[in-house]
Amino acid sequence: MNIKAVQGEFKESEHRYILEPCFEGPEFLEKASANNRELLERMGFNGRENTNAVIPSGQSIYAYVGLGKREKFSTEIMRRSYSKAIMAVAKLGAKDIAIIPPPMDNSAFETSYTAAITLYEFDTYRSKKRKFSVENIFIKTDDTNGVKEGSAVGECTNFTREMANQPPSIGTPTLFETKAKEISGIKVTVLGREDFIKLGMGGLEGVSRAAKEPARMVIMEYTGSEEKPLLLVGKGITFDSGGLSLKPPDGMVDMKFDKCGAAAVLGIMKLASTLSLKRHLVGIMALTENLPGGNAYKPGDILKHYNGKTSEIISTDAEGRLVLSDSLAYGIEKYSPSRVLDFATLTGACVVALGNIYAGMMGNDDTFMRELVGASQRTWENVWRLPLDDDFKDQISSKVADIKNTGGRPGGAETAAAFLSNFVGETPWVHLDIAGTAWTEPTTPHVAYLPDGATGFGVRLIYEYLNQKH
Repeated sequence: MNIKAVQGEFKESEHRYILEPCFEGPEFLEKASANNRELLERMGFNGRENTNAVIPSGQSIYAYVGLGKREKFSTEIMRRSYSKAIMAVAKLGAKDIAIIPPPMDNSAFETSYTAAITLYEFDTYRSKKRKFSVENIFIKTDDTNGVKEGSAVGECTNFTREMANQPPSIGTPTLFETKAKEISGIKVTVLGREDFIKLGMGGLEGVSRAAKEPARMVIMEYTGSEEKPLLLVGKGITFDSGGLSLKPPDGMVDMKFDKCGAAAVLGIMKLASTLSLKRHLVGIMALTENLPGGNAYKPGDILKHYNGKTSEIISTDAEGRLVLSDSLAYGIEKYSPSRVLDFATLTGACVVALGNIYAGMMGNDDTFMRELVGASQRTWENVWRLPLDDDFKDQISSKVADIKNTGGRPGGAETAAAFLSNFVGETPWVHLDIAGTAWTEPTTPHVAYLPDGATGFGVRLIYEYLNQKH
């Protein structure tokens, strides 16, 4: 799908489907033509938020996008309203859609971004392909750079969704390695099981023992500046059965999504390359299956991690923190980053606490966390800070090792973060538990830009964060 900026007014002879914004109240109806006004009044449309009216007018079909009361208008209202209208027009079989952006800051970016993420479909394995036939989006604006950037962020979000949506027998560590190597301007280094053993990465080695697919640590470096890098680490359990601590069948069906953290890191690195960002980024994806088997790691085992810490295994279904621990410690030692951020579908406890609306945020640096909250407020990717203090760290103390890999059900999200805190030292670090936001559930906000499946959470968030001055 092509998204293009168009200067000047749209001509009905050139554009059949046209989206036009309107705020709630009489002002819009007064400006409408007599025929349109009569149709709109008959339909009961008055510009109310998240409503739309699709009517023929002359040679074109207009979709009027309701934005609600002007004084209450926000970027999120824009995304929800425009995505719903775009979807309504797409369902009519439109090949081209001409969009008049709303009057707001950054409108070209937000309009192109919203169009891109709204029209994504995971149809790779359907015999009957796309439901929609949209090929071109035309946006009325002079801001060509805004359209370009919004489109790029949207497409990299969709790339992240595509990787996360892959079925477990296809979305393997090898596929992630292949996709990483296809990104231009990225230096890729790959470690395997022999390297895990040689380097003392007991977490990755332990979790990957029974894996059928070869495990990988894929390291990507993008050097767009000479500054110290931002290190991004993603949990990539390409399928999580729970290991010997087997999940119930109902809890296993969505476990292809346990690789969403790695998919986010991959999408962010692709975005940096696409937009030639003047930043220094290192992305690490910790990739393996977590399966049962005769050679699987076991409850009661003690693993020694890259930084020398040992962990007692209470549950093999608390595996994400084990693979992240080696990745964090190794990345910090090798690349001396200015800051570290990890993405992980880590705990069901975070979903219980924050639902499918917020990602849980914990860390050791208040400034870093405040900046991420600021970035999140400009996106739909919400984060909420959870506590991380010494009491949670005490909860994972072990009698036979330095720490244990779960402190039980109470405070499960916080004790998981407490485990990770043992592997970052004094480096400013934030952990994002995206278990509730990485894919859609019945309780996910029902908005048109979030189709079923992976959401691509994290890509837009980090784009906004990198655009801030630190």
